[in-house]
Formats: sequence, C-alpha cells, structure tokens
Amino acid sequence: MPEFELADYKILGKIGEGSFSEVYQIRQRRTGLHYAAKKLNKLYKTSAEALECSEIQVMKVLDYHPNVVSFVDILHDEINGTLTLIMELMDMSMYDYIKNRKRCLSEKRVKRFLYQIVCGLNHLHRNGIFHRDIKPENILIKIPRKLKENELVQLADFGSICHTSVQPPYSSYISTRWYRSPECLLTSGYYGPKMDIWAVGCCFYEMLTLNPLFPGENELDQLHLIHEILGSPSPTMLAKFRNLNQLNYDFPKRKATGLRSMVPLLSHYGVDVLNRTLTYSPETRISAAKLLQHLYFEDQCKTKRTSRLSSSMHSLDEVGDGISVNNSLKPSSGRRKGTKGSNGSTESLDRSIRSGFKAYHGSTASSKCKLSVEMTKNKNLERMWGMNPGPGKSRLVQQIYTARSSEPTRI
Repeated sequence: MPEFELADYKILGKIGEGSFSEVYQIRQRRTGLHYAAKKLNKLYKTSAEALECSEIQVMKVLDYHPNVVSFVDILHDEINGTLTLIMELMDMSMYDYIKNRKRCLSEKRVKRFLYQIVCGLNHLHRNGIFHRDIKPENILIKIPRKLKENELVQLADFGSICHTSVQPPYSSYISTRWYRSPECLLTSGYYGPKMDIWAVGCCFYEMLTLNPLFPGENELDQLHLIHEILGSPSPTMLAKFRNLNQLNYDFPKRKATGLRSMVPLLSHYGVDVLNRTLTYSPETRISAAKLLQHLYFEDQCKTKRTSRLSSSMHSLDEVGDGISVNNSLKPSSGRRKGTKGSNGSTESLDRSIRSGFKAYHGSTASSKCKLSVEMTKNKNLERMWGMNPGPGKSRLVQQIYTARSSEPTRI
C-alpha cells in the first residue's frame, strides 16, 4: 500500500528521496499518463503558506524553459498540510546515469549535456534567481525513444534557490560540499550566482571522467583539494575573503597543477571552459550568458538555430496548407500558364492569388507568433490547473496569478 494518497493519481512506487522530499512515480487515472510526484516533508497548513514554498516562488518568476523542470500540477491538502508537486517524469538523474558506467562518455555527448545545463542556468540567472545546489543528483535526463533524437537535460530541485534582489550575507551552509565554490567556503554567506558556475564546472569534469573533482571530507579538506589543482589564492584575493569572514585563514603556498593534465584527451576549447568556470575569484569567473557564447558551443548553437528554423518553416507550411483558394480563381485545366482566357490574364490571376496568400500568410503567422508568446508566458500555470480543478486549487492559483500581476518587475 502507498504511504499516502493523491486525488486523481495512482501511486506506482517511490523512485527517490532526499533530506526535504520524497519522489514517487504516479499515473493519472483519467489519461493514463505517468508523472513524477515530489512530496515535500514540510507541512503547509494554508494555501498562503504553500505560496511561500521556494519551488512555487520559482514558478511565479520563471516562464517555461525546456531545460528547467516545470510543474504540471500542484496538490495541497489543507487537512494534513502536505504539498505535492507533479512534474514531467524524467528517466533518471545525471548521477544515476554516470555512476555505473565503465566507459567514459564521449566529449560530444558531454558537450550536449553541458550546453543544456548552461541554457537552463542562464534562464534562472536572467530572471534573478540562482540555484545554489547544482550537482549531478539535481540534473535530470530523459533518454530518447527514437533514433536521431538527443537526450533532454533539465535542472531540478529548487529548494535552495535564492533571489539576487536579496542582499548578502546569505545562508552560510548551502549547497553540497563537493560542488561548493571558494567564496562559499571562505566567507560568511557572501556569494552570488557565480557559485552556480563553479558547480557547473565540477559537473562538467565529473561527466567527462565519471569521478568527482573535489571530493573533500570536510571544508578544510575541500579547500586543500582545490588548492592542489588551482594553486593557493594570492594574498590580495585572500584579503578580500577575510573582509567577509571572521575566520583568519592562512594557506601554505601551492603551485597549480592545472586541469589540462587531469583531462588530457579533452579538446582545447573544452579545457578553456573548465578553466573559466573553475576560476578561484567569482569576479573573474565566466557568467552563464558569456559561457553560452563560448566557441566550445558553436556547433550546439548552429544545431539549435537549424532546429528553430525547421520548426518555423514547418509551422508556416501548416498555415499555408490550411488555406483554400476559391475554384473561380483557379485557371482552368485546359489553359496553359500565361495564356489569356475570357476572364483576363491567367498570369495576373496567379499574381493576385499569390499576393492574397502572402497577405493572409503574413497576418496569420504574426498572430500565431503573438499567441505563442502569450501561451508560453504562462505555460506552467495553464498546463497545471487544467488537469484537476478543485476549490482548494482554484484558491491557490488565484493567489499565484494575483501575486504575478501585482509584481510589475521581476525579482
């Protein structure tokens, strides 16, 4: 028997758990579709309290993005206070994907994964949010079911997110130690979105080698491992960190061994990405937006542009296929193109048909574009609340919409 019940869903079994939640595979009774249900351990007595949940806070700020996990339903039980988030079912986490492999992944595949991770992260950062707990366990992957399809990668678990509008110091103990940046280790909560970039660099190395880069047993050991590879920080850099921390660290001088020797088969641009993401100082560490423009991802950008173009052309073809031309405007089958008939020039008729088609085609494509923008803007909520309407859910979604409309600028 399942440990708890969900309205309109059948619980098929537990597929994971963490410190703050449990994840189940479920099936919607009406449609038979499978989803993942994340049941939070914290209880929320009212819908107002549920709105303060960090995962729902993310939904209020973010538009839909393919590389960021999105909710399709939210179930809040006001009787027992449980809050369950229903989301698309992915196949596994990146950690599960690589932990039992005996052979390393190809650089080409790792690059595809990394590009999607950075795309999702850039979406968070552009909207004033940083994740604070990027690690392979919080990166989800869906394996393609068809040939010539690529894996889909999504960032997940927003229980530790922080808004850039909130001024530091933040919580000192945050993120998993192995992926914690130097500014998180050396200051009392003075860090920012660049900590996510450091974690991405650690994940990049782990996807390439199947081994963690800095598996420290404690914070001092973590710093020791970092200094072994990157070298000890300069006195000037340490002075900046000391101003933001009451502790007086003093590290022995170490010369950097560098990352190139640890990944000898990695391409030149790949090593450059590692070096730029794993820069000791957050001020000089690359941003997510700049990282997407790196030459390392040039082939990924071309693939994405080609995909968008083919998708757009397919949409335009669908618009064109939906247009019917009145038979009275068509030239009769007995006439050759360009010859005159009793009703005038066929060529002029063709031109009028083409101009009419062009006008119709342009206006339809324009309106379709506007509609798609509006639909994408609230895609999460539109998908979520159309599934299982109920009085409790109606109150909650009304508050979310009210909160969104009352905030003229993004956080």
